[in-house]
Amino acid sequence: MDKKIFSFNTANIPKLTEVGGKAKALIETTKAGFPVPEGIALSVAFFEEWLKEVKESEEWNLLIKDTSKENCDKVKTMAEKFILTSKQKAEFEARISQLEGSVFAVRSSSPEEDLEGTSFAGMYETFLGVTRDSLEKFIARAFASCFDFRVMEYKKQNNIDLMGTCIAVIVQRQIVSDVSGVGFSLNPLNNCFDEVFINASFGLGEAIVSGIVTPDSYIFDSVKNKIIKKEINEKKTGLWLKNDGGIEEKQNANPKKTALTDQQIKKLAHLIKKCEKHYDKPMDTEWAFEKGELYLLQSRPITTYIPVLKELMTKAGEPKKLYIDYNLMMQGFGEQMSVLGTELWYEMLCVIKGGVGKGGLKGIMPTLHGKCYMDVSNMYLGFGKKNAFSMIKQMAENIGNTIGDLDMNEYTQMPATTEAKQAKRNTVKYGLGMIGPVFKSMVLDYKKSRDSYVKTASTCLSEIEQITKNEKFSMAAKKMPDIFGVVLNEIGATIAGMLAIKSIEKMFRGKDVDDLIINLGMDLEGNPTSEMGHLLYELASHQDFKNTSTEQEFLDNIRNKTYSNDFMVKYETYLKKYGVRVFKEIDVASTRIHEDPSLLYEKLVNINTDSSQLSNVSIRSKHAYDKLFSIAKDGGFEKKFAKKAEVYKNTFGYREHPKYIIVFTFAKLHDKALELGKKLVAEGKLAKAEHIFDLHVSQIEQIEKGLDIDIQKCREINLEQYKTMKNIKEWPLIFDSRGKIINSKIEAKDGDFVGIKIAPGKVTGRAKILRSPYEKPLDEGEILVAKATEPSWTPIFINAAGVVMEVGGPLQHGGIIAREYGIPCVSGLVGIMDILNDGDLIEVDGTNGIVKLVQEVKHTTNK
Repeated sequence: MDKKIFSFNTANIPKLTEVGGKAKALIETTKAGFPVPEGIALSVAFFEEWLKEVKESEEWNLLIKDTSKENCDKVKTMAEKFILTSKQKAEFEARISQLEGSVFAVRSSSPEEDLEGTSFAGMYETFLGVTRDSLEKFIARAFASCFDFRVMEYKKQNNIDLMGTCIAVIVQRQIVSDVSGVGFSLNPLNNCFDEVFINASFGLGEAIVSGIVTPDSYIFDSVKNKIIKKEINEKKTGLWLKNDGGIEEKQNANPKKTALTDQQIKKLAHLIKKCEKHYDKPMDTEWAFEKGELYLLQSRPITTYIPVLKELMTKAGEPKKLYIDYNLMMQGFGEQMSVLGTELWYEMLCVIKGGVGKGGLKGIMPTLHGKCYMDVSNMYLGFGKKNAFSMIKQMAENIGNTIGDLDMNEYTQMPATTEAKQAKRNTVKYGLGMIGPVFKSMVLDYKKSRDSYVKTASTCLSEIEQITKNEKFSMAAKKMPDIFGVVLNEIGATIAGMLAIKSIEKMFRGKDVDDLIINLGMDLEGNPTSEMGHLLYELASHQDFKNTSTEQEFLDNIRNKTYSNDFMVKYETYLKKYGVRVFKEIDVASTRIHEDPSLLYEKLVNINTDSSQLSNVSIRSKHAYDKLFSIAKDGGFEKKFAKKAEVYKNTFGYREHPKYIIVFTFAKLHDKALELGKKLVAEGKLAKAEHIFDLHVSQIEQIEKGLDIDIQKCREINLEQYKTMKNIKEWPLIFDSRGKIINSKIEAKDGDFVGIKIAPGKVTGRAKILRSPYEKPLDEGEILVAKATEPSWTPIFINAAGVVMEVGGPLQHGGIIAREYGIPCVSGLVGIMDILNDGDLIEVDGTNGIVKLVQEVKHTTNK
């Protein structure tokens, strides 16, 4: 027979399914010697008769059919009236008589509560100051709280089976606390694992939980063993135990006095870190001081912190390292890539960066478990402070400024690695290797260099197509970096374009024509992303598409080729050239448009063809050229300007083309991998064809050679670290090896947010916050506010009246497209998505890099 009631000091720890997360933690911490007030746990089995009665009732059947508040309240009301059976009462009274004290805390403890990923925070009932003679009533109320509408709705949202609803209840000696509160073993404000965060107030902790008081806040550095921050608030009222049971709210005697002494803060912080060490994970605790004695009231895993990959972590007290999320900074997305996609991207990065990316964890670009990082510490040590800072600032000015404000001595306490030093040598070698091609383009004939690039790129695209068609996947994957390397040897023309625009900027320095110079770069020749935007606009503007009312109609017309020949030609052209471009396009696992044409429909339907930024870009570009030429003529340097402008206009657009070749390559490898995946599914070796992307190239090579390997076990091992990151929604851009997130400071002057000027012009419109391209429509006249962007956002840019980005410099995708389409754009405002709301009226001044909040709308649809 199952044990029905467990004392906190029971010899054997019960299962989670028996007593729930909260009670299990109290029993575990009691057994481990923590100062937990004594108590008992009424197990799930204790309430089996009550549960049986509920689940056989008509009220329960109605709740299962329709989980409305009304139906939940009916079940809850019924359950609150339950009384203990004679058998329950006998066992309960025998156990409760062993507990000291005249008042108790009664808490629910669900098997589904306080787990990592499901917190049920504040949804179950807690009753304080319960006298012995009223325990039965409050036990029933705690039991009934498992049928609360909030609980049931939360379960539905997290796909938890309602039929499994059950509960245990804790009865614990009530601590008559002088001071109480909550404590986190990491700092939830910045995710730092070495900082304990404490909230404290007078009386019972329920005052903090219920929000009737603003508690004191303390931050304790557990490595340096000292308090690093105090925030003392006026705690006017508190909740206190009444002499006859229950609680009351009353005025505190000294509301401005610190709730905890320094000695108590230190003692408490040590207890909280001890709790973390016991569970080997960050913990959220509730605690109380009664007559100077510290008690642990509750402990549960923190569900919302951001873990650091174990390979990037350092131990507490060891020299720390600083990292940047490279993909988020440069590619516009922070989500993890597939196992195979990460490996292939890393190989390409090593080619793109001229070997700078080599070296793995000891180098400057560690790439693992779906993420690509920049190791700033190794970069500073290997390249030198000045060079490293300059390189980062060139990639993203605001990120460079943020790192420039840090004390990098904190992150450079280790010696430079051989790999970091080699990265510097590779950079120098790569730069020297570009001198010849650039000289040839600038001094001899940029057209020949450009044409040579176009020819080489075309040859490589054909070669990629042939190899992926005829070779095995593993062999094709190994050949791709070398093929792409041939393309990079021809990019002298684009560097010539970059130098040309620098020369133009120098010519006009001090003449207040920065906007005109930027507009000169609108609609440049050879930019595949810009060309894709034009073709998307043509498709969206076509009458055939305008006559299409649903996605299914679009798919049917495409499949049956019932659209006009003109539209189908445009569609096939798009599919052949740009069907490879999708969200997370650099990940080989990403679904391409030829597999799912609905991805294209999603793009087209979101383009507002009545108000497009594309309609006049060529006119604006010509106007900028004519105006600059006139100024140059007055200054006597029109010929020099015309020559540099010609080089710039005809070469710089190709800067985006190598990225297109990479995406094309990965799309072809995608198809090849899926072909093998489908074969393995047919052979019963894979459950789904897409699981092929969870393998490494070497593992696929073994499969292709016919070697007998445990594919499922390989997948499980490869995905192990992915599990630790699965709940992350907002990936940090800059963080250190102890989890601390470094946030850029948004500079505000007179209410204006000062960022980086990306594309000139000034526009006022309503903000629309988008965390992914098509989560909601961007309506006419609205301003796109996003963390960062990649080419899949192009249709959104076509609509946008203005753009505000948290991350990205002038040469990141968002910056390039904003300038080419002539959309006012400001970047470098990390955190702006949490400041602005959908519908806020904002002014974007891309000329000066300023975003002004004109009128705030009090709602949070974007949060």
